[in-house]
Amino acid sequence: MTNDELIEYCRQSIEKNDYIAFDEATFSALTEDSAKYIASLFAADTFILLPQFEIDFFEWLKKEDFPVWQDLWGDVTLQPYLVGASFLPMLVRKDGRGFPICDLQDIDNYYFSMAHMPDEESKLIIESSKTRFQNKSGLTVAHLLALEISMDPIDIWHFTFKHGANLSDAKKAVAELVEDKAIVHLTKSEHLAVFLVLND
Repeated sequence: MTNDELIEYCRQSIEKNDYIAFDEATFSALTEDSAKYIASLFAADTFILLPQFEIDFFEWLKKEDFPVWQDLWGDVTLQPYLVGASFLPMLVRKDGRGFPICDLQDIDNYYFSMAHMPDEESKLIIESSKTRFQNKSGLTVAHLLALEISMDPIDIWHFTFKHGANLSDAKKAVAELVEDKAIVHLTKSEHLAVFLVLND
């Protein structure tokens, strides 16, 4: 699909739904560049419906940690799973990170980037994790989380879903990393906004 065809697809979807809803084939065909192009044209005032794999994640979240799901979607006046079009480039990466959970108002956030691992202890845990991974000597949940953060920002819920981990174990891993001074845990959404990069 050319960019012009994509834009026409988006316009027709908006006319029909008041938001952009990609069918599975069209979403699968999107590249990061085409997603950035769409985001640049529509991001200011347009919603997109999350792709099915991300809806599946949030349905899992609804069962596993309902207070978080409620904080995100429970009070929306629109249907759940509509997000700003500026998030589209993140979604097409299909790397398990999805729509970032970093704006919780009533619950502690667990969203981390490399900026949250600034100290020497952080570098040591990342290097240790890489070595253990390369040597196939087994990774603890804390090591795996440190590796994921070193690759790209991620929240604890997407991390848990991606790796089939236990949510309580993942939160214990964060506490372990904090105790070891390997990570800074900022829990308030206003402190995390600066770390969210939508369209690099």
